[in-house]
Amino acid sequence: MTKIYEYTQQPHFWIVHDEQGYWQVPARDNGWEDRSPFVGHAVNLREVTDLGGIDLGMPATTAAARSADIFSEEFQALPGLSLTNAQGESAFVTRQGAQVVSWKTADGRERMYLSASTGGMTRADETVPAAAIRGGVPVCFPQFSGRGPLVKHGFVRSLPWQVTAAPSAQSPSVATFFIEDDDQTRQMWPHGFHAEVGVVLDAGRLVITLTATNRGDTAFPFTAALHTYFRVDDIAQVELHGLQQVRYQDATAENVEVVQQEAAVTISAELDRVYMSPPKKLMLLEGGQPSLQIEQYGFEDTVVWNPGPVKAAALPDFPDQDWLHMLCVEAACVITPVTLAPGQTWTGSQILSLPGR
Repeated sequence: MTKIYEYTQQPHFWIVHDEQGYWQVPARDNGWEDRSPFVGHAVNLREVTDLGGIDLGMPATTAAARSADIFSEEFQALPGLSLTNAQGESAFVTRQGAQVVSWKTADGRERMYLSASTGGMTRADETVPAAAIRGGVPVCFPQFSGRGPLVKHGFVRSLPWQVTAAPSAQSPSVATFFIEDDDQTRQMWPHGFHAEVGVVLDAGRLVITLTATNRGDTAFPFTAALHTYFRVDDIAQVELHGLQQVRYQDATAENVEVVQQEAAVTISAELDRVYMSPPKKLMLLEGGQPSLQIEQYGFEDTVVWNPGPVKAAALPDFPDQDWLHMLCVEAACVITPVTLAPGQTWTGSQILSLPGR
């Protein structure tokens, strides 16, 4: 359903909210022709039903047609949209979960792992909540893992998101997505929220930002993560540097706390750790050579995960041998939940860069 709002910070514009997002529209006849994506905060909006006789010139089919256009592409049968840049790099973001599932750098290499047997919402099956997409960058909100009463990793990764700003000919490397509370989410979690994911594809760099706003009347706590799956050639040749002397919880041993003694994290079996107050920058090495720099801001923890051979064999959406070709390094807020008062906003980001960028 299309709704129209007053924007309290700009009285000469209305904000139109349809199936694909928020649009800033001049408050005059045929203003729809001069619309632009709205990049403000939904908490500053007030719904109106009387436009005072103004006809914005919105065709009844506009929203549905634009919905089909924006998410017209597919990646492994998952509907979404592509970002590109002048360097020939690309990224793909799914409608479900606003989830980055592909990032190809200028050398043609795919940097994201995505399971060939993943679940997820397709055009043939739009049932929601959908099965989780196994790979890319799942957005975990408002709960990380099973650390709380909600479904594992929260519910937003299993629902369709909308577009605030889609890639365009002028800005093909930038997109913003959002989800907010509705009747369905309030049955699972009784809070008013607005969450956004911003994706920026720079030269040799991918920036993913998660923003959460409390648009309700009471404070709420949450945990969250950008649960990034990296594709690697051979996990036996992978090292993650930067976590020496950092304390972590070991989820494979009932969350006992341990201090990382080794200079590098390596994988030979299942590993599931929450590193507490880690450095903001880590380096992923493959075959002894720097492969990716991983930065995070706003997130206070880093999760490192690989299922190993035994757990991989038990996961129905994960090929048995794929543990040899992936590693999760996640920007997270796990140990201490974030609490937002009404109207308050929190932001966290993960920045992935080729060495030297």
